[in-house]
Amino acid sequence: MGNIISDYPVFQKCLSTLEVEKYRCPFHDHGAKKLLSGQTIVLLIEAQLQQRDSLENISENLRARKDFQEYLLLDCVHPSTIHRKLEKLPTNYLKSLYTEVVKQIGNKHASKCEFPDFGLLGIIDATEVSLPGRAKWAYSTKDKNGVKLHTRLKLLDLDTSLADKVIPSTAAVSDKEAVEYLVDDKDVTYVFDRGYIKYHLYNQWTKNDINFVARVNANSKLTVLSKQVTEEGAILTDADVEVRDPVEDETFILRLIEYIDDKKRKYRVVTNRWDLNASDIAEIYRLRWRIELFFKWIKQHLKVVKWFNSKPEAVWNQIYLIMIAYAICEWIKLLLDTPKTTWEVLKLLRHYWFGPWDQLIDVLNRKPIRSSNGRRKKGKPGRPRKYPKKYKSVKIINI
Repeated sequence: MGNIISDYPVFQKCLSTLEVEKYRCPFHDHGAKKLLSGQTIVLLIEAQLQQRDSLENISENLRARKDFQEYLLLDCVHPSTIHRKLEKLPTNYLKSLYTEVVKQIGNKHASKCEFPDFGLLGIIDATEVSLPGRAKWAYSTKDKNGVKLHTRLKLLDLDTSLADKVIPSTAAVSDKEAVEYLVDDKDVTYVFDRGYIKYHLYNQWTKNDINFVARVNANSKLTVLSKQVTEEGAILTDADVEVRDPVEDETFILRLIEYIDDKKRKYRVVTNRWDLNASDIAEIYRLRWRIELFFKWIKQHLKVVKWFNSKPEAVWNQIYLIMIAYAICEWIKLLLDTPKTTWEVLKLLRHYWFGPWDQLIDVLNRKPIRSSNGRRKKGKPGRPRKYPKKYKSVKIINI
């Protein structure tokens, strides 16, 4: 990943972290004269970061920006050329590119990783994204074609999370079918919701010393062996339970925690961690909502619902391009050591995209103009209103 050079424009600093603009695929770029794979990757990642919602906008932006042309060594390109090139990009190369950026971010965070009490957490879940009606290769139901992003979100600390692994699939693939590809690190405690109830895997993970916290249904068949005495108010049950593995036809023991949250909702989770308090287990599962925020962030801010080409190879490639764009945001945030959120950093990147890097740093470090917290609304004196205020119909004719 590139070093900071202060007189670089922002777009060049961000995109140069990948060092792919001169990449030439030995298979698909043989004899190519106009648009190489590396140039296509840069164009499409730039489009994701800047929310360019069509291939025509990508093409016109390149034509309008001389500095962007000089960086890519490309003066113009037709939208149809990008369309064809997208499906020919080597998916494995994009996957390795994303893995490398994530690795760099993890190494940068290595000195301050882990929660002090229960170590690294890996939250696993999936989100579904619709495809156009013509994409019958991803048929799910009569009304829907779609793909899924099976994701592992690693929580490095209370403020930092990183989607360090993504497995794309068609929407017909269940969560339980893809989860085995996401669980591969013994130093992480994995967190699952009820879509991942699979007792055979729980048994295998326990045998292989892989820790997990998984929510189960209210009617799940668990035989209570012994209960622990607890004085924690939100904890209802802390018990050892016997569970049957239907594949191996054997039983094994897990720990069952039942608790209620602030809204009086009841949760049942099983785990193979006996070294933590019941309240710690409840807190670990509560942190599962972070992956829902990640999915919302990706869909809202990087426009995962916009597809430039709906053929299978193009869809898989665009998923990884979107994830690379997300990783760049995380990397720049970490590089600048700013307390701003990733979304705030992305907004500033969009505003100062073609400006100098020093200008972006100045903006990130500038102090707020207003020193006060603003005008405070005072409450009205007297007793609170007993009944809601009634309004009369208002008739206005604007001639």
